[in-house]
Amino acid sequence: MTDQILNILKFALLGLLYLFFARVLWAVWSEVRTPKQHAIQAGPPQQRRDSAPTGKQRQAQQRPAQQSRKAQKGRSGRSSRVGRLVILEPRARRGTTVAMAGEITLGRDPSCSFTIDDDSFVSQLHFRIYDYEGQPMLEDLGSTNGTFHNGNKIVGAKLLHTGDRIQVGTTVIEAQ
Repeated sequence: MTDQILNILKFALLGLLYLFFARVLWAVWSEVRTPKQHAIQAGPPQQRRDSAPTGKQRQAQQRPAQQSRKAQKGRSGRSSRVGRLVILEPRARRGTTVAMAGEITLGRDPSCSFTIDDDSFVSQLHFRIYDYEGQPMLEDLGSTNGTFHNGNKIVGAKLLHTGDRIQVGTTVIEAQ
């Protein structure tokens, strides 16, 4: 090979090396710049699907009425009637609202009432919000990455109050 071809190959390799480092720095910067989106996801480790649920998990799945009474006692200072859901994160969807009417499902599936198709952390059918004795209940539908209610991963169903935040993947939703 001639010296000119070797010099061209050296510069091409150097250019690819710079592109690689730029991509690594961009990935690190994007993780450091948005810590809120990933802080809630770092909840307790996921339970294996083939293991039996614990006593607490069985109670949460079987008795949503008891949970709603306990939640009402703990939040007596806040209004509990939720009228709509508002997306806070990501910025591209910020401000999108969904009125609380009937059952609301969220997932990547087009049949969901609330579709998020560009987030790989969202399951096909991720969670639903339904009316239980006049109160909105949030229920995870066996999603892979879980649904977080005010920073805690939910098991079974949880009562939803105004001001509560729901996180699914990188999407943060506030009940208003």
